[in-house]
Amino acid sequence: DTMAKWKIVTQLSGITDTMRTNILSTLRTSIETHGPSKTMEICKNAKVWLDETYGKYWCVIVGAAGESNSYCTYFDNMFLAVEETDLKWKITVFKQAKA
Repeated sequence: DTMAKWKIVTQLSGITDTMRTNILSTLRTSIETHGPSKTMEICKNAKVWLDETYGKYWCVIVGAAGESNSYCTYFDNMFLAVEETDLKWKITVFKQAKA
């Protein structure tokens, strides 16, 4: 079960369970495609997919679990933070408010 590696930290109401499943699947595929050392490519790949799938202005942040924090304005409660327990990453995904 590929989902066993994910620990959901925060899932706001704008992210449906189906969206969460699709986002985590896309992140998993990107990690497997690029390898865990290529965090910028993983973020970019996931962001492009999110923009194409759920509309523009998504942001994807990867950092060490327990060491990274972020505070951002996000749109319509579209915010998801997860930990990848094998890699000890915290991944934050959210839709930015348009300027």
